[in-house]
Amino acid sequence: MNNRGISEKWYASDLETVFQHLQSGRFGLKSGEINNRLSKFGYNELPEKKKISPIAIFLSQFKNYLVLILIGAAVISAFTGETTNAYVIIFIIVFISVLGFFQEYRAERAMEALKKMVAFEARVLRDGTVKKIPIRELVPGDIIYIEAGDRIPADARLVEAVNLETVESSLTGESHPVSKSTEALNYDMPVAEQKNMVFMGTVIARGNGIAVVTGTGRNAQIGSIAQMIQIKEEEPPLKIRFAKLATQLAKIVLLASLAILITGIMRGQDIFGMLVIASALAVAGIPEALPFIVTATLALGTQRMAKRHAIIRKLPAVETLGCATVICSDKTGTITRGEMTVQKIFTDATIDVTGTGYAPEGEFHRNGGKIEPLLDARLSELLTIGMLCNNSFLESGGGWRIIGDPTEGALLVVAKKANISEHYPRVTELPFDSERRLMSTLHKTPHGIAAFIKGAPEAVLGLCTNIYEGGSARLLKDDDRERIMEANKSMAQEALRVLAFAEKRFEGAGCGKYTSSCVEQDLVFVGLVGMMDPPREEVIGAIATCKSAGVKTVMITGDNKLTATAVGKTIGLLDDGDVLEGNEIEKMSDEELSRAAGSVSIYARASPAHKLRIVDALKRNGHIVAMTGDGVNDAPALKKADIGVAMGITGTDVAREASDMVITDDNFATIVHAIEEGRRIYSNIQKGACYLLSSNFAEVAILFTAVVILDFPIVPLLALQILFVNLVTDEFPALGLTVEPAAKDVMKMPPRDPKENILSKRIVLYTVGITSTIFVGTFALFAWSWNITLDLPLAERTAFAQTTAFATLITFELFNALNSRSLEHSIFRTGLFTNKRLLLALSGSIIAMMLAIYWQPVAAVFKTAPLGLEAWIRILLVSSTVVLTAEIMKKFIRFK
Repeated sequence: MNNRGISEKWYASDLETVFQHLQSGRFGLKSGEINNRLSKFGYNELPEKKKISPIAIFLSQFKNYLVLILIGAAVISAFTGETTNAYVIIFIIVFISVLGFFQEYRAERAMEALKKMVAFEARVLRDGTVKKIPIRELVPGDIIYIEAGDRIPADARLVEAVNLETVESSLTGESHPVSKSTEALNYDMPVAEQKNMVFMGTVIARGNGIAVVTGTGRNAQIGSIAQMIQIKEEEPPLKIRFAKLATQLAKIVLLASLAILITGIMRGQDIFGMLVIASALAVAGIPEALPFIVTATLALGTQRMAKRHAIIRKLPAVETLGCATVICSDKTGTITRGEMTVQKIFTDATIDVTGTGYAPEGEFHRNGGKIEPLLDARLSELLTIGMLCNNSFLESGGGWRIIGDPTEGALLVVAKKANISEHYPRVTELPFDSERRLMSTLHKTPHGIAAFIKGAPEAVLGLCTNIYEGGSARLLKDDDRERIMEANKSMAQEALRVLAFAEKRFEGAGCGKYTSSCVEQDLVFVGLVGMMDPPREEVIGAIATCKSAGVKTVMITGDNKLTATAVGKTIGLLDDGDVLEGNEIEKMSDEELSRAAGSVSIYARASPAHKLRIVDALKRNGHIVAMTGDGVNDAPALKKADIGVAMGITGTDVAREASDMVITDDNFATIVHAIEEGRRIYSNIQKGACYLLSSNFAEVAILFTAVVILDFPIVPLLALQILFVNLVTDEFPALGLTVEPAAKDVMKMPPRDPKENILSKRIVLYTVGITSTIFVGTFALFAWSWNITLDLPLAERTAFAQTTAFATLITFELFNALNSRSLEHSIFRTGLFTNKRLLLALSGSIIAMMLAIYWQPVAAVFKTAPLGLEAWIRILLVSSTVVLTAEIMKKFIRFK
């Protein structure tokens, strides 16, 4: 037996040849053969990437450039004897890394809890006995039993099929059931046309069957697609920009530290003393709290997202979605409900039916007025036919759901909306086939045997000679046929799937044998039903919000152009875009597709390969692409996109594994919340970075000016004081900024430039203005304090001047924290009490500063001296000037 899997054309071989190749038979395998086959083919599991160990997750935290720079600063501090500085820096490094580790570890564990196998157990024939086994133990050659509602556990060739239909939307994108048979087919057939095969992960809509397993795990169709997603993952934009910022900061700090070291040595100063000062400058130039603030902001964002039904698998994913410029979404089950719903009925006139999904709630309207179906004989008859000529079931346990064919389910739901309750015993069934294009069931009624028929309008109407009217039948005329076909055309143009309904009454024993030739002729036409898989209620609003936010929504579907266009018009996708079909994509080069992608909003008849090309085309045009979906066919594009968003309920394992974020409620609107959260998070990271860097740059400027330019007798700030400012008094307010609420206009602003640095030109300009104010004010008070204390001993004079600089710098930062709540709007517009956590953080910073100055045990460590009231008045007056500077800068930036 060869391990041919999907490469073997099982559909083109007769059953005996299939059994021969698989070394199996109609009575299944013997238990003794299973272990050998498991050794050869492996377990029936999809290929998974190697799991990241906890140690690897922890070590990955140290790949951050700023963390590496901090490690270098700690080494220098230890080498020069500043062990306290070294210990503090090491503590911060470990704290940041542990926080990042736990967040990523928890995200991975949450994903593992969400993952499920495609099915749990399979009914298999072994040793002549039908038994249930875990699906992972299935092997090629096993005989499996399948029935309505089952999820296929492996690829298999059908041996028997009774009214068997499968829903293969998760594999092909088509939402309509596919009729199955056992006959061998032509040699070259696409997956969607392989009528004698069933595929792992698809669902039995109706009927039952027996099949022999031909492919398991990676050798199944779903497994081949799973291997398509083994594409090298690209770094998210935030990580790239953050690394770039870290590199730039490292260069600046290195140059400044070298300048101080070389200058000091040239002036004949002690080399170890200059190393201490250079280390202090390195500490001053590196925002030690920034990696923690970034991690904390993202971690808090993931927690907020989890509360809103989204699991973030990677920390930067929320931010990446926040800067998305295009969302590519699958139609079935994502934009639409994945539930066929009757929307129009035609009897003597068109009737509109309200309500969506499988909940039997809705009304019937004719000519704008509500009608009672039970009082309309023809409508009641049509709904009764739809309910009885039916093999599906409507269940209400834990929410309404359909067991069987979604199309038949829609007929059950609409009948229940009308309170139709007739249940005539079924005598027999003439199942649907592709030649007749209709289905008939015969029932015992109080008035004798009745045949109820449904099928394609052309097929059913062609068999009718009479029409139901006024509770009885009359002759079907040509103008009746024209009106019926016109109604059918009208519904089809709205992308409704149309079925026709008819009946036939038998007297006495009827035909004897109820064959198609006897039953399906001289029928009485009753009416038409138009149905579709409707858009989710929240999708229209979500897409409208995306438009106002400058985010383009693109629908990619395997459905035909007519259906896709109708759905697109309903949800507003075609207001500013075109429709492109898969066969047109095939004829285009990559460059041509890139040019076309700018104007296309809907891709119809698209395959997984097309989706990859579409995502590539959009990315070549400079877009940040998000891809949403739940089916196996979405997985390659989910992996290739900047961020993949999978559905948690209906999503397959393959799609979830390929994704960056999983939506646990399958709600398209959750993506809009994610975009808003992503924008808020990025904005808060910018605020935190601007706030921290303004302080760090001011510290560097103060030290550089004092040591290099002015050759000041003392340094304005000690290394430990700088660490205190950076890690305590700065960090508390920075943490408060991480939870700053989103601006009211956040979803009315266009996406930022994907190539924009974390510190854009506008932000840099603003930061320079704030830094200059802090530098000038702090250095001026430091120099003034040094010069007015000439009569004091050197130690006291030094402590007073350095404490003044220390307190001034901190007070500047407290005022600046309030400025940083918005980098665009005035401090007086944001509202003082709308971020109570920031106020609490500011209070904590004030208390920490007072302890460092006035509590002797702490003051001795930081070498500070108590300040009097007069000194504090000067400090407050000078520090408050940063508010005026920020207001001027914001006004300048806003109107420039």
